[in-house]
Amino acid sequence: MKKAQLLFVFLFTISFLNAQQLMLEIYSGVNATAYEPKQYDETQWHVPIGIRLAGGHEHVQIGVEYRQNITHPAFATELIKEEFDETYKGLFLRGNFSSLPAYRFGLVLKAGAGYYEASQNIYAIPGDALSASVDYDRTLGYNGGIGISSPIHTLLHWEIGYQFNYVDRPEVLNTSASYNASYHSFQMGLSLNLVFGNTAKKCRRVISGNRNKKGW
Repeated sequence: MKKAQLLFVFLFTISFLNAQQLMLEIYSGVNATAYEPKQYDETQWHVPIGIRLAGGHEHVQIGVEYRQNITHPAFATELIKEEFDETYKGLFLRGNFSSLPAYRFGLVLKAGAGYYEASQNIYAIPGDALSASVDYDRTLGYNGGIGISSPIHTLLHWEIGYQFNYVDRPEVLNTSASYNASYHSFQMGLSLNLVFGNTAKKCRRVISGNRNKKGW
């Protein structure tokens, strides 16, 4: 894994040094759990917030991502409530299928991998008194998604999409077993797309030929 990380850092650095396009995105949305153990099989919704930074060719970029939860999924029985918090740090590959991605509507595909770091708080019912807290070891997981990107004004875009996160988590209270802690993610974000070189020249031609300056 360390060799793969070093290779990605090298490719990421080369992509930024030779970038035709840089993308910065801030996003949020809703996540829906798809855990497999019976005690967690009921879908729970929660809200994340994250940031992505990528660079490279106008149609394909590689980047880094950070995400954490604003609200947390919680599973309750008659005696306890179990709440999970999670932080994600990872790498991704992004493709935008558009004639001019920085300035026109496009289909976006993403694939990524990184570390999912989780903690669990257990509360007694009634009263919601904290009775136990567990910090799990970080777990390598994967994600992939599809969405659309469209300009709001010049190089500022809104993006909406779906992403599936596949991750195994150690069993409750850190036993040796593990369980599927995957989840669905429905995301909406704002991205700034900065362009350089030949891509910038094409964008300037589009902007100068568009009277309303909105990129449609």
